[in-house]
Amino acid sequence: MSAYPLAFDEMAQLPRDEAAALLWLNIDESDPAQAAVLDAWLDRDPDNRAAWLRAQEIWSGFDEAGDEATLRVLRRRAAKTSRPLSSRWMAAAAVFVVAIGLGLWLAERPVPALPPPVVEASAVFGEPDLVTRAETKTFDLPDGSKASLAPGSALDLAYDHGGRAMRLVRGRAFFDVVPDRARPFTVEAGGRRITALGTRFDVRLDDGQLRVTLVEGQVSVARTIDATDGPGRPVVLAAGEQLTAAPGRDVVAPAETGASAWRETSITFEDKPLSEVVAELNRHSATKLVVDDPKVAALRVTGRFRTGDSQRFLRTLAQVLPVRGEAAGPGRYRIVRAD
Repeated sequence: MSAYPLAFDEMAQLPRDEAAALLWLNIDESDPAQAAVLDAWLDRDPDNRAAWLRAQEIWSGFDEAGDEATLRVLRRRAAKTSRPLSSRWMAAAAVFVVAIGLGLWLAERPVPALPPPVVEASAVFGEPDLVTRAETKTFDLPDGSKASLAPGSALDLAYDHGGRAMRLVRGRAFFDVVPDRARPFTVEAGGRRITALGTRFDVRLDDGQLRVTLVEGQVSVARTIDATDGPGRPVVLAAGEQLTAAPGRDVVAPAETGASAWRETSITFEDKPLSEVVAELNRHSATKLVVDDPKVAALRVTGRFRTGDSQRFLRTLAQVLPVRGEAAGPGRYRIVRAD
């Protein structure tokens, strides 16, 4: 980024997205005077912070776009802008009006998706067939059904002519089941067996607790022979219901709002405490974020963030809040107040 002596009054008079783009390209935060300009502009209006996040997201999208010719021109023009503010603004405005429009277009443009990998399965349970680490993946199962696994999940398959059986070893999975009355589709997890014909449902193992959320269709949830809490009657779920396994009695309630949102590639937060944002992002990543300081946990966050990319989140957060990330052991980062 280039560094220029930007003035708060000038930034305040510009359209919000243009000011954010100009600041993002040109501010030198190692200069206390310029850092003060940025802080004052961010503090002036919550919408300014949202615009700042959009500018970062768009620019990071350029970084990921590789060597596309249009983006090379934008980067080169932005990097070479070195005239006084009055004339510099004309060039920078041209770059960023195009850049913001192009960035939003790139974000909204449908990208052809690669077909999910087709999985082969044995007829008996053994080692997990499907494992995810720091990413969410969707797999085509042998019968044409689909299984989406959250980060840090493992699923074992056992397919034969008589049935389609799965065992969720850990983590979380979403199933989109192809109807086949001759071959029941079952998922074992947490001492329960979920049976479905054609339906869509979510199964989550979280610290030993099992939750089953039905999005569409109907499923039956029964205790397995080796269930630690003894026998019990099967529970039939209707669409929009969620079952939480509990000793002696399974509790059925309306599904939580956004119960299947973990499959999305990004999440939007509107004026949420950092503690809540971190808790939600941790559900989508094998890398965990930790907030120990109550004052840091209470900081408010607005913006859209990619799931499964904790380091990107920390970099963005440090630009808009007085915090920084530090390593806290394998696969863990602690968010602390900036020095």
